[in-house]
Amino acid sequence: EYQRESLGWMRFLRDFGFGGCLADDMGLGKTVMVLAMLAARRDNSAAGQLPSLVVLPRSLLFNWMSEAARFAPSLRLRDFAHADRHQAADGIPHSDLVFTTYGTLRRDAAVLKDHRFDYVILDEAQAIKNATTATAKAVRLLHANHRLALTGTPVENHLGELYSLFDFLNPGLLGHQKSRRPKEDSQLATLARGLRPFILRR
Repeated sequence: EYQRESLGWMRFLRDFGFGGCLADDMGLGKTVMVLAMLAARRDNSAAGQLPSLVVLPRSLLFNWMSEAARFAPSLRLRDFAHADRHQAADGIPHSDLVFTTYGTLRRDAAVLKDHRFDYVILDEAQAIKNATTATAKAVRLLHANHRLALTGTPVENHLGELYSLFDFLNPGLLGHQKSRRPKEDSQLATLARGLRPFILRR
């Protein structure tokens, strides 16, 4: 039931043009839920559907590709993290789901920013918790119709991490980080209410 709820939430975000953070704990099937959404989107869309991009740590690449092959075999997969990836760059528009790592994105942002994606999905999205890093700057160069972040820890140390995450998901929603950082409990409560529709955690 909670996985169906997640699919409905992702549909809500897409219909209203928002990005969101799926913040379920590890082991609740975030990968499978996203794959189900992407497979349904491909099956229900007209020809010419744009590819989607998943950015992830290298340690998760094999898991994502094997889960995609198992649960969404209709999706055409492309690994854009291996040494010969540049030779396959022309095939990105003809794929359904492209995988790259944060390290590869930092090196090849100039290549990937020239592609338009349906979804850009960040797994272990705490990788962009510091807005000033090269990784955070690189993901903001990507062009996508929709954006998702997957992380069980959207805030680990301070609220600045949340601002960095939402600057990717919904640019401008929280205003300028330094000028808008809440200082009182009432402001924190207001921030929590405002962000509730964009964060799903069970």
